[in-house]
Amino acid sequence: MHVMNEQNEDAAENIMPTPEQLVGRQVRLLRQGRGWSQQDVAEKMRAYGYKWSQATVTRLEAATRPIRLNELTDLAALYGVPVTQLLESGAPDDLEALEREIEKLRRERVYLADRLQQAEAVAMDASTRRAETAALIARVDGRLETLLRWHPAARDSRRPAEGGGEK
Repeated sequence: MHVMNEQNEDAAENIMPTPEQLVGRQVRLLRQGRGWSQQDVAEKMRAYGYKWSQATVTRLEAATRPIRLNELTDLAALYGVPVTQLLESGAPDDLEALEREIEKLRRERVYLADRLQQAEAVAMDASTRRAETAALIARVDGRLETLLRWHPAARDSRRPAEGGGEK
């Protein structure tokens, strides 16, 4: 039998959040993101048949109240998200942190998209130069072949370097 004391409970909470903590965090972020109060959520959940109050939402967000499976599915429906989203870890603890991370990721995406566009331009330029150079080599090879037909002795004594860097 495993006995948890307060110290073990604190350590366990820091390592792996409970499902109630995950749901509470997600519900708070979703609520704040929509500009709803806790009272608004309670009233909306009453439409699903629950006798929720603002205090119920407070306890749910604080993870001091267990979440029932039917409540979880109805909360997901209320917010228009999959149930799994309510159980995801890694969400920031507050709306401001979430907004900062979103903004940071948007800036990073713009930077990376610009970098990709530059790399594609360089690749296109290199591809164009390669095609132009291959065409010039083909033109030189054609002229050289023609000239060597007229001067067979030069073919044996002055054979051009084959493959000169071509891969």
